Amino acid sequence: MPLCVKCNKEVCNPCVRPPFGESNYRTIVVASDAELRRRAYFRRMAMATRALMEELELSRRTFPDWLADVIYLYEGPVVLRGGNAFRVTDSAIDDAFGDDGSFRWLSDFVRFADTPPRQAPQWRVIERLRLIDLAFKIARPDVARHFGR
Repeated sequence: MPLCVKCNKEVCNPCVRPPFGESNYRTIVVASDAELRRRAYFRRMAMATRALMEELELSRRTFPDWLADVIYLYEGPVVLRGGNAFRVTDSAIDDAFGDDGSFRWLSDFVRFADTPPRQAPQWRVIERLRLIDLAFKIARPDVARHFGR
C-alpha cells in the first residue's frame, strides 16, 4: 500500500491527489549540484533523514521504499533551477544507489547527523542526495526548507 505524501500514512488513495482534471500540486525545484555539495546542506539532510527514519521506524533497507513511494506517487511538476523539467526514471533509485543492495551507504550518511563532514560530499553520491532531497521537498517541505539555510 502506498504512503500518503502529505501525512505519511499507508492509504489506498493518498489524500493529496487533486480532483480529476485539476492540478493542485506545487512545483518542486530540484537542488543543484552546488547546493547538494555544501557541507551544511549535506549535514542538515543527514539529520532530517535520521529523524525521519526514527519517526517512521524505517531501516536502511526500507528507506529506499519510502523514497520510491514518495517520488513516484507525486504527480506534480518537478523542475531544475533553470525551469527545465526533471524526469525521474523508473530505475533512478536503483541506479543512484548502484549495487549496494544492503544500502550500507545510508547508515554512513546518517552518522553525519552527529559528526560534521570534513569535506564536501563526493560527486558519485550527488544523485543519491538529489533523490533524498526531492523526497523531502515532496513529503516534508517544512523540513526541506531548512536544508539550505
